[in-house]
Order: sequence, then C-alpha cells, then structure tokens
Amino acid sequence: MLQALLVDDDEAFLTALAEAVARESFSTRTVTSLAAAKTAIIGGVPDVVLIDLHLPDGSGMELLEELSAFPGTEVI
Repeated sequence: MLQALLVDDDEAFLTALAEAVARESFSTRTVTSLAAAKTAIIGGVPDVVLIDLHLPDGSGMELLEELSAFPGTEVI
C-alpha cells in the first residue's frame, strides 16, 4: 500500500484531507508540525507528502529541502 504523510497545523483540514487521501488507497500518517514531520520521515519515507507551507515551528519549505534526498517521494 502506498504511504502518504500529511503535514498541516489545521487539525480539521488535516482530518478531512486524510479521509480523502485514504479513499484513494493510501495509508496515511498525519502530523501538525515540522518537527513531527521530520520524525515521521525518520520512521519511514512516504511515497507522497502533502505539506502546508506555514507551520507553527517553521516553513514547509524546510521539509521540502530535506525530502529532495529521497527522489522517489512526491511532494505536494
């Protein structure tokens, strides 16, 4: 099963997004901060990552830079 990591600090939006992504046959993990996203990636690199640019502890662009080391991961 494909893995998706969803990163957004708006929990209501994150819940709705996770439901939509799961309907497309993805296993989803959700996090609400940049630090949590980095930890989640250490636990296993997802196939796709959907990132909010404005997070409480930094910019989603920081995560985008780190994910460039994993060419098989799609980023939205």
